[in-house]
Amino acid sequence: SGLIPYYIRWSNLQAMNRLNHILTLSFVLLVFTSSLAQEMEMRKGMMVPVNNDVVAAQLRASACAPATALRDLEWNNVQALIENGGTLWYDRAINKGAHYVPKELGVSVCYGGALWLGGISPDQQLKLAAVKYRWSGNDFWPGPLTNTGEAEVDAETCQEYDHFTISYRSDAKRHRQFHDADANGTVEEEFPDGYATPTYFYDYPAHGNIAKGQDYYLAPYLDYNEDGYYNPLDGDYPWYDFLQQINCSERRREDVVPLYGDQNFYWIFNDKGNVHSESQGEPIGMEIRAQAFAFATNDEVNNMTFYNYVLINQGTQTLTDTYFAQWVDSDLGGHVDDYVGCDVQRGLGYSYNGDAFDEQTSFSD
Repeated sequence: SGLIPYYIRWSNLQAMNRLNHILTLSFVLLVFTSSLAQEMEMRKGMMVPVNNDVVAAQLRASACAPATALRDLEWNNVQALIENGGTLWYDRAINKGAHYVPKELGVSVCYGGALWLGGISPDQQLKLAAVKYRWSGNDFWPGPLTNTGEAEVDAETCQEYDHFTISYRSDAKRHRQFHDADANGTVEEEFPDGYATPTYFYDYPAHGNIAKGQDYYLAPYLDYNEDGYYNPLDGDYPWYDFLQQINCSERRREDVVPLYGDQNFYWIFNDKGNVHSESQGEPIGMEIRAQAFAFATNDEVNNMTFYNYVLINQGTQTLTDTYFAQWVDSDLGGHVDDYVGCDVQRGLGYSYNGDAFDEQTSFSD
């Protein structure tokens, strides 16, 4: 038997444009298991009809290649495969899904997940970015978009951002402590063995390429000397809010989002790098700044992973009837006896086995 509750929190936008363009979607996946059958390896393919408008769009689309970066988030009791792009947990590299694993059991309980978003343009066209397993196409590519209204990205930028920035709260906290000690003249006392800045601090994507029209601020950082430029040698660091500068009870929107968790994966992707060959939808011009993170605790949070998306419409069109969601394919052992449900008041979705015996199944496409 097993239970996977998954929580989704979002801000509802009736219209979305550059003037009111930022939306944050947070998602947490919590795994509680007692005994789970061995997860089957099965492809759940889908047929996608040819859209002539999308085919024509290929002639004017950017030439970005699909994201390739894959890393395991495994800071606590969960091992979760993260992909640079809109998908989660499914391991296409070895043609095997279900890569969300409670470590102590070694049995996967989620087959895949993905970000879905869409809305209606002023000319009544559906703008849509949504993928499942990326077997039959792709809607997302790495990298930030230009903020000039065209919402463009080139292949070079896509390749440059095809990776994760992995950071740790403890590193940021120690970096702050060192520079506070330096400012107070107590370095020799507090750091008798010296201090070395983590090397990944120097590769942190704090700023975009303004010559290419990207946003100047891309990844959250603490500007220690308040000069507007990220430089770890000046005391700047990836911004974890361990100083509690944010009063969550008074926040009404999240234009500036810090890094969360004890370990954090940060990456940036978009829906304009090429043609939407999976959903067949028209591109939005959406830039997504994503976090996947986990905490190491002594309670149930140690069985959780969290996901946060800052969605920025870099285009000029206002979209109405907009919807945002995290699609989840949760397979608890044999998938034929799985059930799902939701608690509307709590904003909670969950999946569970329908009986006490978890049948093994083997279907082909």
